[in-house]
Amino acid sequence: MRRAVRHLLVTDDDVMTEAERIVGNTLQRENQGDNGCLTVTEIARELDMEARDLNSFLRDMGIQRWKQGQYRLTPKYEGRGLTHDRLFIYYSTKDGKKKRQTYLVWTPKGLEFIRKLIKGKGTTD
Repeated sequence: MRRAVRHLLVTDDDVMTEAERIVGNTLQRENQGDNGCLTVTEIARELDMEARDLNSFLRDMGIQRWKQGQYRLTPKYEGRGLTHDRLFIYYSTKDGKKKRQTYLVWTPKGLEFIRKLIKGKGTTD
């Protein structure tokens, strides 16, 4: 006995709404934070500062530098477990293609390092 198959007809708006939901859920899952790391914005908020001021402070202290459109640790501070790279995935509004970008996040060890610097108890050695 053959079963009758019914097709649910939906509008273009219904299809777009469902596609946006699926893409949104996928991006949210792919962009979740990791290992208790914090962005400079989150750290600055905790320290009652603006992110740009904290970035400037860290740059002036020789801890990070602006390189190829983003802040990176200076060689002296690389490999100390202060930061990780976080992957950010998004879709371009120009061509609709999936894009990937990495950015610096601070580990709990890095957060403590910054707190000590701000309080004047830390050194840059």
